[in-house]
Amino acid sequence: MNIEKLAGISVPGPTIIPLTKPFWASAETGVLTTQKCGTCGTRVFYPRGRCPVCWSDALDWVTVSGVARLKSFSEVWKPGNEGWIPATPYVVGLVTLEEGPTLLSTILCDQVPQIGATLHFVPFNIGGRVLPCFHNFTEEEAKDMADQGKDGWAGVVNGKPKIGDAIERKRTTRMEDIHAFTEMTGDRNPVHYDEALAKKTPFGKLIVQGGVTTGMLNACVAEDLPGPGTVFLNTNLNFLKAVGVGEDLTARVEIETVRDDKPICKLKVRIVDSAGDPCVEGEATTYTMALEGL
Repeated sequence: MNIEKLAGISVPGPTIIPLTKPFWASAETGVLTTQKCGTCGTRVFYPRGRCPVCWSDALDWVTVSGVARLKSFSEVWKPGNEGWIPATPYVVGLVTLEEGPTLLSTILCDQVPQIGATLHFVPFNIGGRVLPCFHNFTEEEAKDMADQGKDGWAGVVNGKPKIGDAIERKRTTRMEDIHAFTEMTGDRNPVHYDEALAKKTPFGKLIVQGGVTTGMLNACVAEDLPGPGTVFLNTNLNFLKAVGVGEDLTARVEIETVRDDKPICKLKVRIVDSAGDPCVEGEATTYTMALEGL
């Protein structure tokens, strides 16, 4: 079985509706859950609005052990969706949990297991999303698989970006920017305030502080790409042209690399003026915190 190829395939994800959302959300965090009837105690799967035994609607989601036995399986060589072809042959099976319910799942294995074999739940990255799977590997091998299956972008507001994604933001600098930056930092360099002096400098004009210019990059990453929850881990910027008051600027960030295991990106960053001349160029590394559910 080509387990290592499962993460790289491109296949449709599960259809998630309000009734099934708790199951998929728990699986993403490495927890397997089923419903349990609060009236008769029946463990229920697939998700339903009423207990199939007593018809009570008192169904709660509870964590299960993740231990199961293989009921039946198919070794798939010709999948219905061509996106699975790179991972063939793979094994799909029905597993019966210790708690009773039976699930259909991908079975991670080196060799096809025997019917009745004991299997264990593991969250695994298939096609860029974490899905509930079962395996018959050793505890150490299973831990390695779980680490591979972790989605470092789970809970991130804008989700995981793709290499090549880019956004731009525009704004016009103002004298108020200089005053606001001075209020925050205490930077009262006369080239920002003394117009007569500033005209005699190589800049030939009043200039805004560098932080005013690069602050546009903060807005780009925090609002758009990667989005809310993003902070800079590192910046390597070259200041190529001074920016004056009343200048129209365009800031651009572009994703160069994206980690799967952690919400970390490397970006190419650039700020140009209305003539298209670069004022700031460089690279940055960002970390995006998961904010959903906080």
